[in-house]
Amino acid sequence: MVKKAGEKTGQFGLWLTEYIHENHSNQGYQVYYDHGDSRLHDNVAVIKGFLGDTVTSKNKLAEVDVMVVNQNHEVLLLIEIEESLLSPKTLFGDVFASIFSNKFAVNVSGRQTYFSVTKQTKLLVAGYVPRKTRKKSNLMVDIRSRLEDFSGPDDSISMDQVDFVIGEDLENCLVCLQRKVIDILF
Repeated sequence: MVKKAGEKTGQFGLWLTEYIHENHSNQGYQVYYDHGDSRLHDNVAVIKGFLGDTVTSKNKLAEVDVMVVNQNHEVLLLIEIEESLLSPKTLFGDVFASIFSNKFAVNVSGRQTYFSVTKQTKLLVAGYVPRKTRKKSNLMVDIRSRLEDFSGPDDSISMDQVDFVIGEDLENCLVCLQRKVIDILF
């Protein structure tokens, strides 16, 4: 069977949607996720990060995989899942594209809905680096320490709200990501 691009990401988004609905529906959280079937689930959409007040092709900076928002249209959590081997270039791209975005938008049923970033907005970048690639793993630690010294624009995600979930394989990474998301949100 051929694996569909983003398949595990879509499964993660569906899991989080169901988890929140079944266990925490009273908190008013809404999950949006990419790589699912929008004909079956109305919260499946491309999640666009941008700089400005309205998203256009000229100011779109990022596309993330999962977003959790509250009733005040504030972004609580953004998640980017790399289903292929995580490289330093990909890690930097995911982080910087997201932290320079001051708003995020989804188009559901032909209607664009906007969400603001706050100082409490968290960004998780998840991926895997096999144990046998120990040098690369150490490089990820070095990158993390350098990123901590960086500060983005005032109206964006703060670097102290960025975290990484790195596993030895994708399955391990997604299990760790589930635990991390539950810890952050609840």
